[in-house]
Amino acid sequence: MIKLFIVLMILSSRNSYAAISSSGRAFGFYLENDSRDLGGPGSDNAYSSGLRFSYIIASKDTPKWADAIVRMPRIFDPDFKTDYSNFGISLGQQIYTPNDIRDSALIAFDRPYAAWLYVGIMAQFKNHARSHVFELDVGIVGPEAQGEKFQNEYHRMIGKYYAEGWRNQLATEPTIQVFYQQRGKFVQLQTKQYHKYLDVIPYFGAGLGNVSVDAHVGGVARLGINIPDDFGPKRASTPEGDTFIEPDLNRSSSYYLFAGARAIGIAKNIFLDGNTFKSSHRVEKIPIVIETDLGFGAEWSRWDFAWRFVTRSPEFVERSVYNSFASISISTIL
Repeated sequence: MIKLFIVLMILSSRNSYAAISSSGRAFGFYLENDSRDLGGPGSDNAYSSGLRFSYIIASKDTPKWADAIVRMPRIFDPDFKTDYSNFGISLGQQIYTPNDIRDSALIAFDRPYAAWLYVGIMAQFKNHARSHVFELDVGIVGPEAQGEKFQNEYHRMIGKYYAEGWRNQLATEPTIQVFYQQRGKFVQLQTKQYHKYLDVIPYFGAGLGNVSVDAHVGGVARLGINIPDDFGPKRASTPEGDTFIEPDLNRSSSYYLFAGARAIGIAKNIFLDGNTFKSSHRVEKIPIVIETDLGFGAEWSRWDFAWRFVTRSPEFVERSVYNSFASISISTIL
């Protein structure tokens, strides 16, 4: 990871003042895993893997069938009637496992095996001061989410032992989930030499559906050279939207370090509470969870990159331990 960071700094410094205009479409790739190959702790438990692919479209290129989706959130904030908006479609998967994946028996004191596969539709808005993200995810929890196949095929490729307890995973359950998040700009400092070199971005949001019912509040601070005029890097497992596209925007290369934290109040979490409509293995969740993250990001030419290390406080009573994983996001504007 250190070598990759050095490469990013070199690329950024070579193009520090290059003006690159965006076209209005972008692809995003997000990967979260506790594997050491990604910079994680190598624990292979709890939130074991998250994967997401996104296709983002600026407002001027939004397909006609999506116009109503993009316009609807403006009802809640009239100030956004003339500002920038993006529309996005995504495909994602999340995998959760207990600590001992070599035990084929049901582990009553640890979290259930679970996988979630979903398709998401996202509408994102921003102006100079704040951003709104609305996302609707429709998917499935259970064997059809392909958690066992995906995890064990990956373990086969890297020569690691298989997860043996997937027969105990949550049962099939269709899911529908709505997410919302708002971000603002609290502090911004800049100089002629380094342009914007420090900012602080507070945020809050919530989720509602049979996957989770929760609310969160947090913030992120960035320190670097020529920090982008956006609302911070994104993650696969949180309702933060995708890389924002502004057509004909001049993009200058930048790099920065960042640190963030959030508090999450949880009324429901299917990955701990078990199936909604069927009897299944479950554990006693802890209603408030704290997350912290440290990382670095870079933007150059048409590419955005961010890496972070996330630590999550204990999520359930039976196994009261902290868990960590690494997260990478890569996006390119077409």
